Amino acid sequence: MSFGSAQVTGALWRDEEVLGGGTITSGTLDIKLGPEGSAEVPNFVIPGLGNTGLTPNGFAQAPLLIRNNGTTPFAFRLQGTTVNGSLPFTLTASTVANAGACPLSGAPTGATVLFNGNAAGAQVPVAPAARPLAPSASEVWCFRLTTSDAPPQSVSSTVTFSFRADQA
Repeated sequence: MSFGSAQVTGALWRDEEVLGGGTITSGTLDIKLGPEGSAEVPNFVIPGLGNTGLTPNGFAQAPLLIRNNGTTPFAFRLQGTTVNGSLPFTLTASTVANAGACPLSGAPTGATVLFNGNAAGAQVPVAPAARPLAPSASEVWCFRLTTSDAPPQSVSSTVTFSFRADQA
């Protein structure tokens, strides 16, 4: 017994539209993270946002400068976070006036809290919302990672932050 099958599907689309005169402009979309003037790197380690020997309810805290280095406005967000390891964290993400307002120890000064919850899977703000940033403008975020009141002993975790920027 033999069996054969031939199936063909085809489609052809065409569309045309005439537009009146207008102006087309272009620009660059460039989000930078880290200290002013730092080289662009695919994986930027946030200085100070790490600690060894955290005690129960201990934390690590550090600022991150986010700037629009392009020529067009954009809207951005912390697209997501991942926690690799068995040490769980609570993430608090706030905006502050400058890096000095986010000390390595103590509470941030004049902070506006954007997020406070489980560090794994955090998105700030939640999509489709985003924060606008004009060309040459910047924002300083203060990140705090806090352990639980009974963290597992002799374990570690790495938290990765992924940002997204879209032309506004």
